[in-house]
Amino acid sequence: MSEENTKRKKRKQRYSEDDERSIWEDILDFVKVFAISAIVILLFVNFIAYPITVRGHSMDPTLSNGEYGYTSLISLSTSEPARGDIVVVKMNEEDGSESLWVKRVIGLPGETVECKDGIIYINGVAFDESDYLSEEYMSQALADFKAETGYDYGTFTNDFAPVTLGEDQYWIMGDNRPWSKDSRDPGVGAVSRDRFFGKGIMVLWPFDKFGAK
Repeated sequence: MSEENTKRKKRKQRYSEDDERSIWEDILDFVKVFAISAIVILLFVNFIAYPITVRGHSMDPTLSNGEYGYTSLISLSTSEPARGDIVVVKMNEEDGSESLWVKRVIGLPGETVECKDGIIYINGVAFDESDYLSEEYMSQALADFKAETGYDYGTFTNDFAPVTLGEDQYWIMGDNRPWSKDSRDPGVGAVSRDRFFGKGIMVLWPFDKFGAK
């Protein structure tokens, strides 16, 4: 074998080894990126935010059925739920399973909550909900409920007797009162702080509803 052929063979072998080493390095780099990404996603989902899909119409018109986004987990460790906040709570279903409900905070620990003539009172003072419930929407929602169920709900929010909350209890309700199962239901009642899972909803889909709630 000539000297030139020997050199050519050695160069080819060296390039082949370099290519092989490069492929394995690429694979290793991909595995590293995948593992790091998985860890970041896991930390995000378990400690920072959690994906949420709105099910049902209990939070209409603020949140609609099928909307997708995430709720903040970390916010509950930095601040307590405030009146008007949208929260995600862990609730037990009739079959014993646990599910996540999206509701709004109405009453805070130690307060007395009641509803008279369709108006919610907190410690005897009427609670203004016009920021998220318009008269037009409430009238239409009542009409739709009656048309679909045949039942006349009377007022948008049904009356209930005064309830004084404990030091660790909250009164939560859905915005669409005729359709919402919430603290007004005897099977639900006031919700303890340890039931709170997330606070706020960042809607990602559909795009025309994108934004924080």
